[in-house]
Amino acid sequence: VVIIKQNLNFIKALSIKSASENDFELIKTLIQQFELDDRDLHCHQFLVAKENDELIGFGRIRRHDGCDEFCSLGVLETQRFKGIAKELILARIKIATQPIYLVCIIPDYFESLGFEIVDSYPPEIADKLNYCTSELVVPEK
Repeated sequence: VVIIKQNLNFIKALSIKSASENDFELIKTLIQQFELDDRDLHCHQFLVAKENDELIGFGRIRRHDGCDEFCSLGVLETQRFKGIAKELILARIKIATQPIYLVCIIPDYFESLGFEIVDSYPPEIADKLNYCTSELVVPEK
Protein backbone atom coordinates (compact mmCIF):
# COMPACT_ATOMS: atom_id res chain seq x y z
CA VAL A 1 0.00 0.00 0.00
CA VAL A 2 1.32 3.44 -0.92
CA ILE A 3 0.09 6.98 -0.51
CA ILE A 4 0.06 9.07 -3.69
CA LYS A 5 -0.17 12.85 -3.92
CA GLN A 6 -1.02 14.91 -7.02
CA ASN A 7 2.08 16.76 -8.21
CA LEU A 8 1.02 20.33 -9.01
CA ASN A 9 4.41 21.00 -10.61
CA PHE A 10 3.28 20.34 -14.18
CA ILE A 11 2.78 22.37 -17.30
CA LYS A 12 -0.73 23.79 -17.57
CA ALA A 13 -0.66 25.59 -20.92
CA LEU A 14 1.68 23.62 -23.16
CA SER A 15 1.57 24.18 -26.91
CA ILE A 16 3.49 22.20 -29.53
CA LYS A 17 4.14 23.91 -32.87
CA SER A 18 6.66 24.40 -35.64
CA ALA A 19 9.69 26.46 -34.71
CA SER A 20 9.91 30.09 -35.80
CA GLU A 21 13.14 31.78 -36.89
CA ASN A 22 13.31 33.44 -33.45
CA ASP A 23 12.89 30.04 -31.79
CA PHE A 24 15.62 28.64 -34.02
CA GLU A 25 18.26 31.04 -32.68
CA LEU A 26 17.56 29.87 -29.11
CA ILE A 27 17.40 26.22 -30.22
CA LYS A 28 20.90 26.46 -31.75
CA THR A 29 22.25 27.88 -28.48
CA LEU A 30 20.55 25.15 -26.44
CA ILE A 31 21.81 22.40 -28.76
CA GLN A 32 25.37 23.57 -28.07
CA GLN A 33 24.68 23.82 -24.33
CA PHE A 34 23.11 20.34 -24.19
CA GLU A 35 25.83 18.87 -26.48
CA LEU A 36 23.31 17.53 -29.02
CA ASP A 37 23.67 16.80 -32.73
CA ASP A 38 24.29 20.15 -34.41
CA ARG A 39 24.96 18.92 -37.93
CA ASP A 40 23.08 20.55 -40.81
CA LEU A 41 20.47 22.37 -38.70
CA HIS A 42 17.40 23.93 -40.37
CA CYS A 43 14.51 25.70 -38.69
CA HIS A 44 11.85 23.64 -40.52
CA GLN A 45 13.18 20.44 -38.87
CA PHE A 46 12.03 21.48 -35.38
CA LEU A 47 8.92 21.34 -33.29
CA VAL A 48 8.91 23.40 -30.12
CA ALA A 49 7.10 23.12 -26.81
CA LYS A 50 6.06 26.45 -25.34
CA GLU A 51 4.43 27.55 -22.15
CA ASN A 52 2.96 31.06 -22.25
CA ASP A 53 4.87 31.66 -25.51
CA GLU A 54 8.20 30.77 -23.87
CA LEU A 55 10.22 27.99 -25.47
CA ILE A 56 10.79 25.19 -22.96
CA GLY A 57 11.61 22.26 -25.26
CA PHE A 58 12.33 21.20 -28.82
CA GLY A 59 12.65 18.12 -31.00
CA ARG A 60 14.07 17.63 -34.47
CA ILE A 61 13.33 15.33 -37.38
CA ARG A 62 15.93 14.85 -40.09
CA ARG A 63 14.26 13.45 -43.20
CA HIS A 64 16.09 10.76 -45.15
CA ASP A 65 15.06 8.65 -48.13
CA GLY A 66 12.93 5.90 -46.57
CA CYS A 67 13.10 6.98 -42.94
CA ASP A 68 13.01 9.90 -40.53
CA GLU A 69 15.57 10.39 -37.77
CA PHE A 70 14.36 11.83 -34.48
CA CYS A 71 17.23 13.73 -32.89
CA SER A 72 18.26 16.81 -30.95
CA LEU A 73 15.52 16.48 -28.32
CA GLY A 74 15.97 18.96 -25.51
CA VAL A 75 14.00 20.36 -22.57
CA LEU A 76 15.12 23.21 -20.34
CA GLU A 77 16.55 21.79 -17.14
CA THR A 78 13.98 23.57 -14.98
CA GLN A 79 11.16 22.01 -17.02
CA ARG A 80 12.33 18.38 -17.13
CA PHE A 81 10.29 15.42 -15.82
CA LYS A 82 6.98 17.10 -16.62
CA GLY A 83 6.14 15.14 -19.78
CA ILE A 84 7.32 17.78 -22.26
CA ALA A 85 9.68 15.48 -24.16
CA LYS A 86 6.90 12.89 -24.38
CA GLU A 87 4.51 15.46 -25.88
CA LEU A 88 7.12 16.51 -28.45
CA ILE A 89 7.76 12.88 -29.42
CA LEU A 90 4.06 12.00 -29.69
CA ALA A 91 3.39 15.12 -31.77
CA ARG A 92 6.16 14.11 -34.14
CA ILE A 93 4.88 10.54 -34.39
CA LYS A 94 1.39 11.82 -35.31
CA ILE A 95 2.70 13.59 -38.41
CA ALA A 96 5.25 10.98 -39.49
CA THR A 97 5.02 9.77 -43.07
CA GLN A 98 7.78 7.16 -42.87
CA PRO A 99 9.47 5.02 -40.18
CA ILE A 100 11.15 6.99 -37.38
CA TYR A 101 14.53 5.90 -36.03
CA LEU A 102 16.62 7.37 -33.26
CA VAL A 103 19.93 6.71 -31.56
CA CYS A 104 19.70 7.10 -27.79
CA ILE A 105 21.21 6.25 -24.42
CA ILE A 106 17.84 5.78 -22.69
CA PRO A 107 16.09 3.02 -24.68
CA ASP A 108 13.64 2.17 -21.87
CA TYR A 109 12.12 5.64 -22.11
CA PHE A 110 11.58 5.39 -25.86
CA GLU A 111 10.32 1.80 -25.64
CA SER A 112 7.57 3.10 -23.34
CA LEU A 113 6.49 5.34 -26.26
CA GLY A 114 6.27 2.49 -28.77
CA PHE A 115 9.83 2.38 -30.12
CA GLU A 116 11.72 -0.90 -30.26
CA ILE A 117 15.42 -1.75 -30.31
CA VAL A 118 16.48 -2.94 -33.76
CA ASP A 119 19.58 -4.67 -35.12
CA SER A 120 19.18 -3.54 -38.72
CA TYR A 121 18.63 0.04 -39.82
CA PRO A 122 19.21 2.34 -42.81
CA PRO A 123 22.73 3.60 -43.61
CA GLU A 124 21.84 7.12 -42.45
CA ILE A 125 21.09 5.77 -38.99
CA ALA A 126 24.35 3.79 -38.98
CA ASP A 127 26.08 7.10 -39.78
CA LYS A 128 24.28 8.71 -36.83
CA LEU A 129 25.35 5.90 -34.50
CA ASN A 130 28.96 6.37 -35.58
CA TYR A 131 28.68 10.15 -35.09
CA CYS A 132 27.20 9.76 -31.61
CA THR A 133 29.83 7.31 -30.40
CA SER A 134 32.78 9.18 -31.92
CA GLU A 135 31.85 12.88 -31.71
CA LEU A 136 29.32 13.45 -28.91
CA VAL A 137 29.72 13.09 -25.17
CA VAL A 138 27.98 9.77 -24.54
CA PRO A 139 28.00 8.54 -20.92
CA GLU A 140 29.18 5.02 -20.26
CA LYS A 141 26.58 2.58 -18.95
